[in-house]
Amino acid sequence: MSIQAWMENAVRERIVVVVVSDSYLKALLSNDFMERLGVRYELGLIRQKLYHHVGADRCPVVVVVPPGTEVNSLPALLQQLVVHRFDPNTRDGEEELVRSLKALEEGNRGRPSPVVQDGDEVYRTRAALSALQAEPLSSEKAYLLARELVERGAGDFELVRGFESVAAVAKARGDVRLVRRLSEVCLRTLASGPQLRGEEELKAKVLVAGHAWHLLREHRFSEATLMAQDGTHIAEKVRDLKTAARGKRAEARVFLHLAAESVGYDRVYYLSKGEHLLMIAQDLFRSIGGPTSEELGVCASLHAELQLLRHESTGCPEELAAAVRRAQAAETVLTPGTEPYHWLAVLQARLCLADKKYNEGKELVTTVIATADFPEVVAKSRQVRADLLLATREKAAALRDLLAAEESYRRLGCERAADTCWWTIARYDASKVTDVRLTPADLDRLEELAPNPGDRRRAVLEHELRTPRRLVRRSAPDWVCLVDRVQHD
Repeated sequence: MSIQAWMENAVRERIVVVVVSDSYLKALLSNDFMERLGVRYELGLIRQKLYHHVGADRCPVVVVVPPGTEVNSLPALLQQLVVHRFDPNTRDGEEELVRSLKALEEGNRGRPSPVVQDGDEVYRTRAALSALQAEPLSSEKAYLLARELVERGAGDFELVRGFESVAAVAKARGDVRLVRRLSEVCLRTLASGPQLRGEEELKAKVLVAGHAWHLLREHRFSEATLMAQDGTHIAEKVRDLKTAARGKRAEARVFLHLAAESVGYDRVYYLSKGEHLLMIAQDLFRSIGGPTSEELGVCASLHAELQLLRHESTGCPEELAAAVRRAQAAETVLTPGTEPYHWLAVLQARLCLADKKYNEGKELVTTVIATADFPEVVAKSRQVRADLLLATREKAAALRDLLAAEESYRRLGCERAADTCWWTIARYDASKVTDVRLTPADLDRLEELAPNPGDRRRAVLEHELRTPRRLVRRSAPDWVCLVDRVQHD
């Protein structure tokens, strides 16, 4: 959707606040002020909105002027409206402006909303959000503010409006539980009262950037797909193309994970489905942000992952070469030091592993471990470095990395990733993770019975719990019974 079409829809459907700054006033009164070319176009839309306004009061156009601006200097169209004065430095006039906007909003809905908070609570939430947005995403202060906002945010519509900022901090920390809690609180708040303007856009963002994100990390693929699809459909309905594109990309990422755990025709299908969704997302991002959009860089990185998985399935060197080219293209548009850039470095290390460039891959992930402030990225880097170390037969160092990665994943709530690390450790040295002795036959039998590494781990721990330590001779474990028990508990 074009900017002009968005403006037309927004002015027609929403309350319009006209902030008459010096540059805005200059653009209104001059024909050659190039910095604000859209102002006179906006004024035409406002004139049309006033023409269709019925009644003498509750006009949905609110004029705000800073101190020192004379009302008589405004265009005649704006002079006939109620003018509010607001000083951004001292905040004088803020309460009156908020009351007027609240009255307009409630008048348009017909009845008050129970999610509107008392003034002190609104200011408190806004202050916390402002402080959070002023901090780097990975800072401890931003994380503590995010947790505080979520803990007391039930029913707070200001938190819903600030969802993206709070979610970005929680994701930077890799805190799956916090993202889940934030998403649940925001959706409950949206459902607790009559529908508000902009509610659908917010709901779409929560579904795509919140629920789909944490469900994927919890390995709940079907639910993650549904959340991404629902959010995408809502975003398309309200013409929020950026959220729609992110929803398509989120769905593509789920199919990538499904493909990684499938074989044969299922893997081929999931890869094709993911690639198709990714192409749609790329076209949308390109239409929004142009060819150098960072969102396109994230898409290129994901596309490289798809091609790497296809190479692992087929052994085709062309697929590996194509994945390397995609990763290089992503590197040209992603900003160094950001989370997507670090994830790309981890992917490039995996490409090095596939291409048997082990030392180059180790250098990449070692740099990420030393410089990244994103715990989930660091944990994945340790896991990938362990794979590279095992490829060069450095078992002791690899196990240290896997143990550190498992601990980090558990702390973040990424249980499936933690279980995967645990099982890899058990494969190479079970004494690091359990007191019971596991033979190669035991490990093979567990892999045969339980595709989920979490079920294998729980079966081993159950056996450990039930095995008397005083026995000198090892009792043969009944893995069928143990796996069945943990799968149905």
